[in-house]
Amino acid sequence: MFEFLKNKNNGHLVLIYHSSFNIKNKTNSFIHNITPKNILTQISFLSNFYNIVPIDNIFDDESKENKLSITFDDGYENLFDLILPELDNKKIPSTVFLIGNSFNNKTFWREKITYLLQDCKLFMKFKSQYNNYFNYEMNYLNFFKDSKSYKFNSFKLDKYLDEFFINENIEIETNLLSDSNKLIDSDYIYYGNHTFNHYVLSTLSYQKQYEEIHKNQIYLNSLKLNTTKVFAFPFGMYTDYNDESISILNELGIDRVLLNNNLINDHSLSKLKNSEINYLDRLTTSNNKYLFTYRIIKKLLNI
Repeated sequence: MFEFLKNKNNGHLVLIYHSSFNIKNKTNSFIHNITPKNILTQISFLSNFYNIVPIDNIFDDESKENKLSITFDDGYENLFDLILPELDNKKIPSTVFLIGNSFNNKTFWREKITYLLQDCKLFMKFKSQYNNYFNYEMNYLNFFKDSKSYKFNSFKLDKYLDEFFINENIEIETNLLSDSNKLIDSDYIYYGNHTFNHYVLSTLSYQKQYEEIHKNQIYLNSLKLNTTKVFAFPFGMYTDYNDESISILNELGIDRVLLNNNLINDHSLSKLKNSEINYLDRLTTSNNKYLFTYRIIKKLLNI
């Protein structure tokens, strides 16, 4: 059945994963998590129907063969313990898009928001102190979603979160990899640019956007590891970048990017609006095996 579906779709599949905790708890309840067992099972299953290749291969190859690429965003530490060594052992290529500032022991600002939302009283205290600094009101029920949208300047929000946590004497550890010595040097593992802090680029000034992209590229180059030419937009929706983002990519010579609109790609590459920058979309799977199967079939059938 899947062989039929694969041939019917005639397109490339790029999967996106994030964290891979074995057990869900309060600290990772907001993260799109898939357990190590399920990630490896999904990849193994799809390898029966797709040739798994590095992400650059899909951008470079003009053949009509359906291909699959595996990507991981943000660089969660558990990937380097439980997932990547297994994929490497099986010679399955994958790409990890890193957030450079995590290697300066900078806690990921999304984790700060997760921590804040575990305690409504703490959130309300933060809101009372900082709500007037933004154009939109902070709402406890919607804040996790709103905070990764155009409504809040990510750089300012991160700054105020740091200030608030210091004043409240709150320390949290990041779940992202912070020790570059644990990065795996392998022919089958590639590393890519996911900006220095994973801010919503469209909420930043031109200069801040440039710093986010360029500074992370410099860091990646310093690692002397396998790197991809592909840039992955933080969050990756159409509203998460703007014309200034595209101008900066052109200036830095980046001409291939990934979006996250939960789609399967045609064989012909698409270009960002008013640019020569090629892009591919990615598909998010599920930790539930039945929902995973449903999503794959639905996308392959284009329904």
